[in-house]
Amino acid sequence: MAAAPAPLPVASSAFYTLDAFWTAAGVAVAVIVGCGAIWAAFRAAHPRRRLNYSVAHAPLVDRCIGAGLEIRRNGTLLSDPYVVTVVLTNPGRRDIASNAFDRGEPFRVRLGVPGVEILGAESRPSAAQAPPARISGAELRIGPGLIGGGTTVTYRVLVDTTPSYDCRHSLIDVRVQTVSAPLPRGPNQPAPLMLP
Repeated sequence: MAAAPAPLPVASSAFYTLDAFWTAAGVAVAVIVGCGAIWAAFRAAHPRRRLNYSVAHAPLVDRCIGAGLEIRRNGTLLSDPYVVTVVLTNPGRRDIASNAFDRGEPFRVRLGVPGVEILGAESRPSAAQAPPARISGAELRIGPGLIGGGTTVTYRVLVDTTPSYDCRHSLIDVRVQTVSAPLPRGPNQPAPLMLP
């Protein structure tokens, strides 16, 4: 008669009390925590660059002034002038350098109507220099140029009819998003005449 197989050995205590299990678990936790710390340190040293933008417009003068007013710019009669305000903000600590503009392509704001001219550009802090901008047909083209960390750049453009907006960019490794523009001026708050 064949002998019955020997029974398998049974551990004298539950698996979670074994020293080997707890050693392996400790190593796994240490590896996970270490990887997390390395990733956090990398992100702190190399935060992703961000660019927020807003576009808004307002009539150049209050509609209540009357129909007899004529506005000319460099001899050209303007029938329905508006001022478009474009604001670019780098809220992060890292600069957006000129080489972040892929192939030197500018940040484009399509206005839907031809621009008459750029009325001005300003930066905050005031020591920062606004990237160069130009009008090309119905587009405002900004850059390439440095937008420093914590810098806000504002451009004002004169157009001669109600504009619409469409923004395009080719920035590399920069998260670009639109933000709410300031509320438009009410009927009792006309846009100031800003022509130099």
